[in-house]
Amino acid sequence: MGILPPVEGLNDEQSKNSPERAADVWPGWRVTDERAFLAKMFSDDELRGKPSQARVSGLVSLVRSPWPTILIICLVLAVYRDPALSQITLDDLVIRAFDISISIAPVPLKYNFEGGQLRFTSRGSLRGTTTAMVEVTSPSPVAIARFSFDSDVTLKSVTALGHNVASKRRRDTLMLTFTPPLSPGAKVPVTFVYEGQPLYIFDEFVLVSEGSLYPLLISPFGDFSANLGRVKLKLTAPGGYSIAGTGKLIAKEGGVRTWDSEVPVPWVAVAGGRKHTVREKTLHGVTMQFYVPPGEDRNLDKLADFAGRSVGFFSHLLYPFPYSELRAVSLFVPGASGLGYPGLLMIDARAFRNNFPGDLNRDSFLFHLIAHELAHGYVPSQTVPKGIGFIWLSEGFAEYLSLMAVEALLGPDAFKRELQEERDNYAFVAATATTEPSIAAITFANYHGPATWVIYAKGSLVLHMLRGVLGDELFKNGLAAYFSTFRGRAARVADFQTTMERVSGQSLGWFFDQWINEKVLPDYTITRVTSLPTPDGAFQTTATVRNLGTGQMPVEVGFVMDGGDVQIQKAEIPSSGEVTVTAMTQKPVKQVEVDPKKWVIQKDYKNDVAPVR
Repeated sequence: MGILPPVEGLNDEQSKNSPERAADVWPGWRVTDERAFLAKMFSDDELRGKPSQARVSGLVSLVRSPWPTILIICLVLAVYRDPALSQITLDDLVIRAFDISISIAPVPLKYNFEGGQLRFTSRGSLRGTTTAMVEVTSPSPVAIARFSFDSDVTLKSVTALGHNVASKRRRDTLMLTFTPPLSPGAKVPVTFVYEGQPLYIFDEFVLVSEGSLYPLLISPFGDFSANLGRVKLKLTAPGGYSIAGTGKLIAKEGGVRTWDSEVPVPWVAVAGGRKHTVREKTLHGVTMQFYVPPGEDRNLDKLADFAGRSVGFFSHLLYPFPYSELRAVSLFVPGASGLGYPGLLMIDARAFRNNFPGDLNRDSFLFHLIAHELAHGYVPSQTVPKGIGFIWLSEGFAEYLSLMAVEALLGPDAFKRELQEERDNYAFVAATATTEPSIAAITFANYHGPATWVIYAKGSLVLHMLRGVLGDELFKNGLAAYFSTFRGRAARVADFQTTMERVSGQSLGWFFDQWINEKVLPDYTITRVTSLPTPDGAFQTTATVRNLGTGQMPVEVGFVMDGGDVQIQKAEIPSSGEVTVTAMTQKPVKQVEVDPKKWVIQKDYKNDVAPVR
């Protein structure tokens, strides 16, 4: 899906001087001059804490928008937790099914400028009733449940069969207390009735998702793994609106549409608008519908082809595409260039119009964008990230899966282009960020600024490094095993590590400790090279390789001979250490290069080559 750091609320001068503007374009979070301008449309009070209304981009894509709510949750736990009866872990409660009935009343989009910021002065409205089938998986009774629920939506009532339910709100966190407590193994329907004016319900575009569309369980880490259930969604909208929803459309009559998710999913959304028209295509056995305003479809056929080819690639790499229908909606995606839900994509209208700024209309960018959002149909929509590192398990994986799709379907040059942007983007963070969290330390509480770039750029490069360590075949086999094993299940970083170790037959604790739990950054350089002929007519070349940074990785050292042939030796250079690497060749060596294929993340890639003197 796409998790996006807040850029909203910047004034003009801040926008000009922000790292996002300095970078101009970042492939995991595509920031452009227009992006910075549009970001100002969403003020702090309008977006702060709104669940998943701003996803990350895509390459862009989320998991959810960053919330200060997580800190609030921790405070709430301290105040309300009963050691005997509270929801101690996320596993204590799960939701097996949602039945959602919603009506929306869009309004014309209106806004004005205040203090250099553009603010909405109009808001559409929403009314809804949701019944969640809550199951108690805890061995002891559970009295308290925590839900994510947009503070712009008022809870009118909440009921549970056989229980009294008291509710307390703190911004976007809804605390429910059940009396008597829910018994172990119990399955209890909990019904919410609500109404409000959440973003974004406008004539020009509609985008409403989980947390605003309906409440859902949230863990102290901010993940949504407890909501993996079958979802039935009924939406009533005024006549003349084309609205897409998550799942298979099972009924349509007038302005009433009903979708069935077909398989358990952790969240759903709706998107569309008054001017959108629907174009249908069938590619790779999947029915696809594209919701695009007239005259804004210059790239429609190209994007449809990219979507179909991506579906085919993921179906072969992982398992068959899990949804019978796929919808893609062209609209302004707040703070992102794309959002991905189960069988539902929201794609920046500029991709359809072919008017991204700069060179972002290149095929490799557009393919990466579409493939990233489609990958979210697998993760986090089927393999649902859980616990420490859950954002990386979603966004980092979708980013690299889409890079693999670019490599397979557009070729190695396109892959190298997009992969190099990931390197450049992370290098910018490593060079400028005063504080950079480890991947494991990133939750929605600190998911902004450098942390967001770490998830996309570094997160995808970490998977690329793991591919280099294991080799192409073992890495792909491990991915397939992981996604198949945890299809329709929640998964932790430890589950991914265990799967890759089982498939490869290698211990990988050293890799995950360094790159997920800790923060390391190697910096290789060659301090000395000598080459001498041997009595038998060969050449012995010795290079001293130093690691000016931190971390210890198996790294290739390439001895480049006259004519361009390369002999590869492998070495492990400890933090701030050096090793001597020797190669025997039949031709003279003209230069030595550390990590010639650029598998390893480094602080500086410009000091990796040394000539033979």
